[in-house]
Amino acid sequence: MRSVIAILLSGVAFAVGTAAERAPIAILSDADFTADNGVIGGSGTPGDPYLIVGWEIRVPSGTLYGIRIENTTVPFVVRGCVVSGALDSRGAAIYLADTSGGTVEDCTVVDSINGLRIETSKDITVRDNYLGVRGVGFQVLGLEAEHFRHAVEPTTTVNGQEVLYYYGLSGQTLEGISGGNITLAACRDVTLRGAAIDRGDGITVAFSEGVRIEGADISRAMGNGILILSSPDTVVVDSPRIANCALAGISVFLSDRVRIEGCGLYANQIGLAVNGSDGVLVQNNAFAANPIGIVITGGARETVIQQGLFYQNNHGVEIETSYGTVVEMCAFTESDVAVFIEGGALYPRVAYSTMVQVGYGISTLASHGVYERNLIARANIGIIFEEAYSQATPTGNVVRHNVLYRCTDGLYLGTETTGTHLYENLVWNCSRDARDLGKNEWAPYGRGNWYSGYAGPDADGDGIGDLPVLFGGGGQDQAPIMDRSFYPGIPGVVGTMHERTLTLEDASGERVTLTARVADRPHTRFIGFQGLPIEMARELAILFVFETPTVSQFHMRNVFLPLDIVFFAADGAFLGRNAMDADVQDRYGAADPFAMALEVPTGLLSARGLGREVRLIQGP
Repeated sequence: MRSVIAILLSGVAFAVGTAAERAPIAILSDADFTADNGVIGGSGTPGDPYLIVGWEIRVPSGTLYGIRIENTTVPFVVRGCVVSGALDSRGAAIYLADTSGGTVEDCTVVDSINGLRIETSKDITVRDNYLGVRGVGFQVLGLEAEHFRHAVEPTTTVNGQEVLYYYGLSGQTLEGISGGNITLAACRDVTLRGAAIDRGDGITVAFSEGVRIEGADISRAMGNGILILSSPDTVVVDSPRIANCALAGISVFLSDRVRIEGCGLYANQIGLAVNGSDGVLVQNNAFAANPIGIVITGGARETVIQQGLFYQNNHGVEIETSYGTVVEMCAFTESDVAVFIEGGALYPRVAYSTMVQVGYGISTLASHGVYERNLIARANIGIIFEEAYSQATPTGNVVRHNVLYRCTDGLYLGTETTGTHLYENLVWNCSRDARDLGKNEWAPYGRGNWYSGYAGPDADGDGIGDLPVLFGGGGQDQAPIMDRSFYPGIPGVVGTMHERTLTLEDASGERVTLTARVADRPHTRFIGFQGLPIEMARELAILFVFETPTVSQFHMRNVFLPLDIVFFAADGAFLGRNAMDADVQDRYGAADPFAMALEVPTGLLSARGLGREVRLIQGP
């Protein structure tokens, strides 16, 4: 088994007593428990274990471990040893693998990256150790529940914080605990509520079932913030900060039906990693400033990612070897690639999402994917099937009902892309409509796409242009649609917002009723009018609703028409109003905390006869 550890933090100074110095210890079988290998006594029986006591070990450069005990079956005790200088991130100061019946106590680790690692072992006792590390202090790895069956006391600490290790719990609630390491192993129906870790190892759930993690606060974990290993039906909810972790904020490995909801994953190496796990639901989470927001890999099946907020991730969602991954109703801004799909993915679906100010909206080499009802604006390329260089042969994909707006290139289909069906998309104000170097179908059912710059004739009046649209590379749309009025509703996230009838009343008693889309979740409040074509937004109203009064400010980046914004208290009382210019860097707010804000195109309210100060009368 392999572990990847990031190196963080500076060295830890710790005063230690006198001890005998020696070279690293390596015991690789029962026969190696000898004096030459640091054993000072004992016969290897339960009543008289082998003793490795009182050594001071400085790990030389190029050596992975200070004390290494592996492939043994007899009892032993490692006591009162001081290990320093284990500076290879692949190793650890003390390493136990394929052992049983051992004890590690009263040991000190300093000036090292990783502290104590126990791998595929059983019945190890750990107590009274100080693990002063720059990486992962305490780690247990295994292939079955018994490999986590250890007695670990909270007297062992990681950088001065307790190691909290729970094995075999059932039906219990652990509330308000904090430490350097929290592990739940072989547990069932356990709730971990309000756990906090800062600069520790994170939370591990291993070979458990039905564990629920609520309200976790994890920052600067030296490995994964939360590792879910072979633990089906684990739930992680309402954890607004899982941040700055050296590996993933949350890593789901071989764990089916996991649910991640209402979490904030910020500035981790990966926000969420799903590996070899089926039926994972990722809903209503925020991902920001991660190199990768979410990665799906290892043959994971039917992962569903919904209502996500993705901001300034290099790749918002990365889909590798997988089957049936769904990304829908998500909002992406300021990414190199909003959704990146590799050739090992089959049957992905990306739908009803908004991608604004990105390098590529959707970059895919998958086969049999469906890409529909997305709004992609201000991209270098809206949807691209990249050149595969014989590493993939994307085929059988469907691209329909997307709006590609103000992109440099609307669509790009590489040489090895075949059999893609492209129809009824709006390619709108793009510098170049498309390039097709493969063999694809642009109007498979007699209707192609609508192009804002198309000026061909329609002599028979059937709504289909008589001249094809020609693309670089040799492709062509033989049935361009003349009128975009066929397009159903509004694309992207705004099209998924529910509607509400509002009644507004001004100071003179004049009342107006209008229908507004309601932005009452983080991803909808985040995206608002961003990316919408002006013609689709001219009659649109969006009501932003907050759970508690807020002093949040609004911006107009990537909003292409000027708006008026009106702020309301929870009872609908008027709190302020601003006129907001299109696509500027300014921020707009109210003097007092507000519970709701209504955005409408500039002049819409005055055109309905309302004065400046209006209140919101709550409707049904």
